[in-house]
Amino acid sequence: MKKFALLAILAAAGTAQASISSFSVVGTASFTNKNSIDAQGDIDNNIDSAIVGPGGAYNAVRVTGVLREVIEGTFASEARVRVSAGAGNAFTAFNVQASTVGAYPGAGLGTVNVGPTAVGVTAGTLAAGGTVNFEWFESFQDGTAGLPESRWDSVSYEFGSNVIINGSHNFGTLNGNGVTQSYDGSHVSGGLDFITFTIDQPVANLGDYLNIQMLFGATGGMTDTEMALFGPDGSLIASDDDGNVGFSSQLSYGAADPFASGGTDEIAAGFNGLSLAAGTYTIGTGGFNTTWASTLSGAHLPGTNAGTYRLDITFVPTPGAAALLGLGGLMAARRRRA
Repeated sequence: MKKFALLAILAAAGTAQASISSFSVVGTASFTNKNSIDAQGDIDNNIDSAIVGPGGAYNAVRVTGVLREVIEGTFASEARVRVSAGAGNAFTAFNVQASTVGAYPGAGLGTVNVGPTAVGVTAGTLAAGGTVNFEWFESFQDGTAGLPESRWDSVSYEFGSNVIINGSHNFGTLNGNGVTQSYDGSHVSGGLDFITFTIDQPVANLGDYLNIQMLFGATGGMTDTEMALFGPDGSLIASDDDGNVGFSSQLSYGAADPFASGGTDEIAAGFNGLSLAAGTYTIGTGGFNTTWASTLSGAHLPGTNAGTYRLDITFVPTPGAAALLGLGGLMAARRRRA
């Protein structure tokens, strides 16, 4: 994900955004003049291998190309490619349908410009320096066996992570009075939210705490949540899957956290740390089974669990210092009256 794109999303404080797709590339292969001939596995089909790098995790393939009709009456949507692991790779093979166009447009032999179109595929990992096999085939044979029906004049396949960003919210500077602040959100399959907040005082003393809970929504709620916390420098500092009741999520800082019970389903108080520096943080929310990147601008792999959720944040910083500040103000007032 491009960092500037994410920051632009996060800058819209307190507002939900329309769905935005971000694609992070981990490998590319490009080809010219590849015929789409017969059913998958047929001996007449074009098969090529390519080193696709630099490598990394992917959950989508983005296709860009020019697809040309070779026999009249065939369908662009029937032109497919089978992707499988070659030498040095080990991932589950999958098929990619890049075009949803039925009959080619216009009279005679038509042409379809494809993409860039991101197609969700079985998640996997490309090994650095490993090869990938491509077999171009037809899902339905319209013409004579062994003869091309469509042709890719040019086509590129980009492997990467396709992340749908549903929306964002900014709590601003959290109140430190222990009153819970909430945000109601929702996820589609493959969706993520990025929510910011600021604490102007650290969690540093015995009575301090910060509790963050991602709970199921009241209506049409999620059933299995995922949550992550990114620090002021954008690095991943904590994540949680089932640290709350059922399959909901929770993060807890400070041993005095009264919300983290340490019960069967819940994490203990201070599980994620006994202290936390002041600064601006970002919470990532998603559905099971989200894999968070090591940085906020990295290639997150979102899960599929969807529905509504509620995010609760409760913050109490340095109550002793706050009390002393109040007492100091009272003493000063008394001196002024004396």
